[in-house]
Amino acid sequence: LLMAMSAIGPVSLNILVPATPGLAVIFDTKVETVQLTLSLYLLGLAISQLVLGPLSDRFGRKPVLLAGLFITTAASLAAIYSTSIEMLIVWRTLQALGASSGLVIGRAIIRDLYSRDRAASMIGLVTTVMVLAPMAAPLIGGILDTAVGWESTFILTGVFAGAVLIWAYFS
Repeated sequence: LLMAMSAIGPVSLNILVPATPGLAVIFDTKVETVQLTLSLYLLGLAISQLVLGPLSDRFGRKPVLLAGLFITTAASLAAIYSTSIEMLIVWRTLQALGASSGLVIGRAIIRDLYSRDRAASMIGLVTTVMVLAPMAAPLIGGILDTAVGWESTFILTGVFAGAVLIWAYFS
């Protein structure tokens, strides 16, 4: 579960990269504008990490994690219905705000549950996913974009985040 939670952020960031040129054509805009879906995603990811850690200390790990996963799931699925690049940028930024919950809270959970030596080992496993996910996500995104369309990348990330949300709820 910790590995899946930690993979959501990197996967949802990188899965859209291959669709960038096509989105410029679809939304009749410049590639530079479409790249804001990546830049603002990274900004949202960075800012929310600073906020979610203290929130999880205050309100507990699970409620904040579930809220973040819900936001990611909802924003991913809402992005499918974007009719403008501006709308897509907003949904991507919201997607990032929730996606960082797995990154931040996953590490906090590890520190809560394991001794120092075991925690280092567990963080190593989680980091492995964070290294592999950005390598696999563009490949998956490119295949989905070519075969089905850019919306399918958001369907996949929404379903993935939703599945992790359900898994975390019942854990």
